[in-house]
Amino acid sequence: MKRLMSVKTLLLTSALLIGAFFMSGLAQSEPLSKDSVEFNKVRFEQVKQEKLAQKWLVLLWSVDCPPCMKELALVQKLQQKQKNLAVVMINTDTEESSEQERDDIIKHFNLVSLKSFHFTQGQEAQQRYQVDPQWFGELPRSYFIDEQGKFHGKSGLIAEELLTQWLLTL
Repeated sequence: MKRLMSVKTLLLTSALLIGAFFMSGLAQSEPLSKDSVEFNKVRFEQVKQEKLAQKWLVLLWSVDCPPCMKELALVQKLQQKQKNLAVVMINTDTEESSEQERDDIIKHFNLVSLKSFHFTQGQEAQQRYQVDPQWFGELPRSYFIDEQGKFHGKSGLIAEELLTQWLLTL
C-alpha cells in the first residue's frame, strides 16, 4: 500500500512539474508565427525589458498612411544591410478589414522577422496612452529609445540618415 502511494505521488508530482514547465514556456514564449500580435501593456513592458541597455526603435504605422509606407521601405533597405535590426513595429489599424492588408504590407516589405504588434479594436485610446500619454495619434510616429530606456518621440517621416545612424551603429 505504501509503495502504491509513493508511485501515485511520484506520478502526480511529475505531471505537475511537466505541466508547470509547459505553462511557463507558453506564457513567456513568442507566438509560433511572426505575424502581428495584439498590443497590450504587458507585452510592451516585456519588450522594454528585453531591450534594456540597448538602442532600439518603435515605429507606429497604418495601412492608409503613405509616409508610413516610405518609412517601412527605409527599414527594409536598412534590414538588407543588417539582418537583426532593433525595431518594433506597432500597427494602429483596428478594423478587421485591415488585418490582411497589414500582414500583406509586412510581407511586401520583408519585415516579418521584426517584432510586430497591432492595436485592438475599441482600445485604441488606451493603447496610444500606454505607448505615450503625450501622443495624440499622428502617424507615422517613431520612438528612439536609448540605452537608459528613455523614449524620444518624433512624428512624421524619419530621414534615412537618422534611421541609418540610429539603427546601424548599434
